[in-house]
Amino acid sequence: MDTHDISLLGWIHTFVCALALISGTLQLANRKGTPAHALRGNVYFLSMAIANVTALFIFKGDLLIHHGKPPMVVGQGFGMVHWLAVITLAVLLLGRLAASRQRVAFFAYAHPICMIVTYWFLVGGAINEAFVRLGWLQRAALAISPAARGLADYKLVYIVHFTNDAFILVAIVIAVVQVRQFRRQTA
Repeated sequence: MDTHDISLLGWIHTFVCALALISGTLQLANRKGTPAHALRGNVYFLSMAIANVTALFIFKGDLLIHHGKPPMVVGQGFGMVHWLAVITLAVLLLGRLAASRQRVAFFAYAHPICMIVTYWFLVGGAINEAFVRLGWLQRAALAISPAARGLADYKLVYIVHFTNDAFILVAIVIAVVQVRQFRRQTA
């Protein structure tokens, strides 16, 4: 694993991202509307907020796959990753606001959809970092796409991201159905 270029802020970012991945996965897998759900939701919200705020201050650039060649560095300034952090923060804040206003239909649906979308961004970032930092994953991607010249050219990256997209779409559909059923029962 290539970790030589991670700063203290980068390690804090990594830790809170891991915490968000764990708490977010537990949120998706467990029963909603319980005190445990609220506690996990608070952990998820805080860890995602910290992860995205810290992302705004990480400017060094990410190493791209460098199988025997000098590494390419991308993103020296405020770039796409930073804008994704801003968007994620906005969606996260809307989801948090919606959590306490679920008696209104818009907020009842907005809460789970917003939180699932932030989880989608989180997992997408984890996928990218895995392909950047794990040599065995880079070698597997290169074996499938030997002519690829960078992370964006690897078919395996697309396959993994597509799988994440499909999982998130299913999670959103399930959440919408659950909210609809709950709202019908309480009406």
